[in-house]
Amino acid sequence: MAAFPFLLRLHQLVVLAFLLFYAFKAGLLVLGRLDTLRTVRARTRLADSGLGLLILASGGASLALYPGGAPGWLWVKLGLVLVLLPLAIMAMRRQFKPGVVLTFLGFLYVYGVSETGSPTLQQAEASSASNGAAAYAPGRAEATATPEAVAPVDTARAAASLSAAEAATLAAAAEAPAADEALVAGKALFVQQCAVCHGPDGKLGLNGAYDLTKSNLTQQGRIYQVTHGSISKKMPAFGGKLTQQQIEQVVAYSLTLKKL
Repeated sequence: MAAFPFLLRLHQLVVLAFLLFYAFKAGLLVLGRLDTLRTVRARTRLADSGLGLLILASGGASLALYPGGAPGWLWVKLGLVLVLLPLAIMAMRRQFKPGVVLTFLGFLYVYGVSETGSPTLQQAEASSASNGAAAYAPGRAEATATPEAVAPVDTARAAASLSAAEAATLAAAAEAPAADEALVAGKALFVQQCAVCHGPDGKLGLNGAYDLTKSNLTQQGRIYQVTHGSISKKMPAFGGKLTQQQIEQVVAYSLTLKKL
């Protein structure tokens, strides 16, 4: 799991390098500078082959190590790469301008899919309206705070002789150990399941992950997001992997990151 961020970052950099290099050669072809193009191609054949192999190897490894199972957009991207690479090589060898331009546009689309995590090139967080499963809108603060259940405290006899302030203090003291245990468990789950993309402090932003220190998702919004994943499937759903209690624990811990 620890190798996944490195592999994904490597894959993105290799795709970008290949795209820029291919754009340079395509520009030479379109401008009719064929002698320069032949010279460049002759001197960079090894680089061409190396970039192509790195794209396939790093992409395949990222696919295998993707947390929670690879999403559909990643399969689409790698499938397009497998189709576009031989077509691009063939078009460049034959100096077929329309083919070179079309394959370049195809690679540009592949890079956009890689950056957005969506075949439609649109990033989106999960929305309750689209699923009809909740009465809040993730991504925006709720109009009113969600009431939190207060754990019962076995102080019935003493409560009569306590002031309101003393009773509240006693109730908070009783809840504190359970809350601390939940946060410890939530932190362990976060490090195991979430830090690979969000980072241990919530700020990494790998693979399009949102900065949790700035996210305005409420507790209920985050529970929904963790349970169902994002619409783009860039963030996988953990509803079938974690229990409801574990999801609530990791969400509770993620909310503490906003205070860092």
